[in-house]
Amino acid sequence: MTQHMKSMTMAAGLLAGCLVVVVPAAQAQPAPSTTQQMDTLGSIHASIVKAIGADAKTVHITSNGSVLVVARINSNMNGTTHEGRNNEAKVIAALAAKEIAGEPKFAKVSTIRVEYSAHAAPAKSKLVDSVEFRKGPDGVFDFHET
Repeated sequence: MTQHMKSMTMAAGLLAGCLVVVVPAAQAQPAPSTTQQMDTLGSIHASIVKAIGADAKTVHITSNGSVLVVARINSNMNGTTHEGRNNEAKVIAALAAKEIAGEPKFAKVSTIRVEYSAHAAPAKSKLVDSVEFRKGPDGVFDFHET
């Protein structure tokens, strides 16, 4: 019986050794630049929510590298005038531009777009308005009229 227990213990030890080899040593971490970009987007979000007094869930921020989009989803501004949304968008764009200024990860951003949309149900949304600010040669994001 003792020999059988030794064999079982050795087999368990070998199996445990194999498991250690198979299990990855560390979880993959996001690239530092991605983490930094997410931190900046979070900072922009917090600044906008505070400055305009918005409900945090009505402000979503994304970037594809050249365009920074601030989406105002189901906001109270959907029912106002185009001029009213333009005024709020100017505040939002100024805050976003200030946050990304000098940040290498946002150096290629040439447009800040503020979108106002209504989401009635999952996968159903309606664009109410879109306001763009384009970076000029001086590096300043200017209100763009079409």
